[in-house]
Amino acid sequence: MKGKLRLVSMTLLCLLVFSSMGFAQTTITYWTHTHPPMVDLNYELIKEFEALNPDIKVEYTVIPNNHFFAKVLTSMGTGTGPDVMNMSSSQIPAYLESGVVAPVMPEAFGFTSQGELEDAWLSGAFDGAKHGDVIYGIPSEFNITSLVMNKAHMEAAGLDPTKAPKTWDEVLEYGEKLTVRRGNQIQRRGFDFFYVPNFYWVDYGMLLGQLGGSYLNAEQTEAVVNNEVGVEALKFWYDLVYDKKIAGPQLSAMDSTNIMTDYIQETVSMSLAFPWSIGLLEETPVWQDSVIVPLPQMNPDKPVSLAWAYYWMVNKDTEHAEAAWKFVDFLASHPERWLNDVSFVQPRKGWSDSVEAQGFPFLDVWLNDMNYAWFGDRTAQWSEISSIVRMAIERSIMNGVDPQVSLDQAKQEIDAIFK
Repeated sequence: MKGKLRLVSMTLLCLLVFSSMGFAQTTITYWTHTHPPMVDLNYELIKEFEALNPDIKVEYTVIPNNHFFAKVLTSMGTGTGPDVMNMSSSQIPAYLESGVVAPVMPEAFGFTSQGELEDAWLSGAFDGAKHGDVIYGIPSEFNITSLVMNKAHMEAAGLDPTKAPKTWDEVLEYGEKLTVRRGNQIQRRGFDFFYVPNFYWVDYGMLLGQLGGSYLNAEQTEAVVNNEVGVEALKFWYDLVYDKKIAGPQLSAMDSTNIMTDYIQETVSMSLAFPWSIGLLEETPVWQDSVIVPLPQMNPDKPVSLAWAYYWMVNKDTEHAEAAWKFVDFLASHPERWLNDVSFVQPRKGWSDSVEAQGFPFLDVWLNDMNYAWFGDRTAQWSEISSIVRMAIERSIMNGVDPQVSLDQAKQEIDAIFK
């Protein structure tokens, strides 16, 4: 009897061993920055992916925005980085220079070559994740800069909401009419930029790009941000605050968790906007009076719209490349959910003709402005450079320092990086 029980026990043990061997799981790690709607959808998609692929487990980590770049780069250098990460185009050059990310595997997406893969996306979709001619990431969101206007404010000021400002001179003209004052105090700004440090590069970079400027020279060996064009870009913002007196940080909520707070609270009538702004606006009372229009231009004959994107990328040293790219393919296969749930635009060809895409507010504006996308200076030193420029902007906009003086100091500090 004991022998039979032992035999049965051994049989069951063998079955368990073989069963576990048959369902052995590969674990991959996935890191992103914080953005609540994005995080929620990631959790949903991970659950669905694991159900379809029981042999793969995804461990998901969310890292605060201001620590994400440094934490990922450090971890990659020590061999403890994630298998899959979602990375901003402004930060990607540092990863490419360090050689820690893998080229995209076209086969994982059903293509036989990189050329076929590129042809499935809109022109420029991969510009933020290229090194030479090689692609290192799949777009998870493509951000383009446009303008949102409050129609009710415009009508009250005697302006026609169907005639949006096409140039920044017209923005000044509209802004002066839209600004509401009580005595010498501004009650509502006609137009303003974002007074959130992490977005100063958007405010300033957009103007710099439209003027044909850059942060660095063509060789990327020294700063040129203090040249005539660089100063003109910052002076435009400076004059809004100190000369025209239709803008300024004194009425700004300076809310880093929701950069559209000023517009939502109607303390500003016109603001910059991005595709994901829809998700922040559409559940608020101001949305019914909002219209999104193409970004005004410094030179309408040479339009430029500041762009940045996020890309799913894979660790070069991952031991699970096939599983990692399979997971990225799954994430990228649901553009309609990224749009509807998170307001992320994924620039795939043909996708904009879908029912889901056609129902997205002002999609035609975003797609049009994508034709003029400019990613700015792509450099591995961007994190340091953007921090220096941010401080220069604060000196001028917050403290009234002459833009030339602020940017001269910025040049000295940036040049020191390259010595």
